[in-house]
Amino acid sequence: MHYKTHIKYFLFYSSVILISIFVCLFWGSFKISFTETLEVLFSVFKKENDPFSIGKQIILNIRLPRVIFAGLAGAVLSVCGVCMQGITGNDLAEPYILGISSGASAGAVSAIVLHFFSIFSPFNIYMGAFLGSIFAMGGVLILNGKSRDPVKLILMGVGVNAFFSALTTYMIYSSKNEAQVRSAMFWTTGSLSGIQYADLILPAFALLALVIIVLLLNKEFNLLLLGLESAVETGLNINRVRFAVVLVTSAAVSVLTAKAGVIGFIGLIVPHIGRKFIGVMHRPLILWSAVFGASGLMIADTFARTMFSPSELPISVVTGLAGAPLFIKILKKSF
Repeated sequence: MHYKTHIKYFLFYSSVILISIFVCLFWGSFKISFTETLEVLFSVFKKENDPFSIGKQIILNIRLPRVIFAGLAGAVLSVCGVCMQGITGNDLAEPYILGISSGASAGAVSAIVLHFFSIFSPFNIYMGAFLGSIFAMGGVLILNGKSRDPVKLILMGVGVNAFFSALTTYMIYSSKNEAQVRSAMFWTTGSLSGIQYADLILPAFALLALVIIVLLLNKEFNLLLLGLESAVETGLNINRVRFAVVLVTSAAVSVLTAKAGVIGFIGLIVPHIGRKFIGVMHRPLILWSAVFGASGLMIADTFARTMFSPSELPISVVTGLAGAPLFIKILKKSF
């Protein structure tokens, strides 16, 4: 029975991902038929080569890497949300609300506009985003102190978010280089345009690192469900767990922010819905969050690039329209 249950879950989650990918490849401003989309996908396995097929070029070279990146980004942000909610004991904690995404954005913009971290070139933007996210998350935890009040944590996150957002805007407007300004503005809104296959490597490693850290700390995460004080009484080293989670989640968020800018609320929406369906235990919740976070952001990005075609909406607009009302609902219900 246990084996059959695993098979059912595998088939269900695989179906969700595959259907989402296909729908997002099929749906776009350039009309490609359902049949042609299938033919293009099957031609990859048959190793057929038709360089003159416009539909094939669009699907394989433009839409597919973007859809895969959206899936990886959605999975990473959702798993980060679960991890942050676990170590803070607050269901409202997630990278955007706690200011980590804004910190990463400020770090990335500083690398572009102020040429910080140039010693790490060509990875200077990644380094800037990583250090910015570390400063933001560290700032929230330090300002929150030993307080157990979930409202205080959120308020500290809002304050840190506002500070780094203002800092990012200041750096952009202080630059006299128009090319730098256009490049830096990208990080304030979020976009998956221009994603190539080479851009998939780091997000894939980020997701792998998150999965590994969750599996290694699965027992510790579940102990935290008892409450922080009860978990400490069982011998849990909360500082060690927090350090590991902050380090890995900050690195993961910085990788995404360096390529796609700030994307909000995915880490809030998906884990919240997951708890309603499968409960609070972290191992199944992580799997749920990764799958539906991936599917959700793929669909959100498809909306962003097709709603006002040929123009694109920033991805943060779509996720914000979906996530902000849910955030208010949870806040109102909880407090």
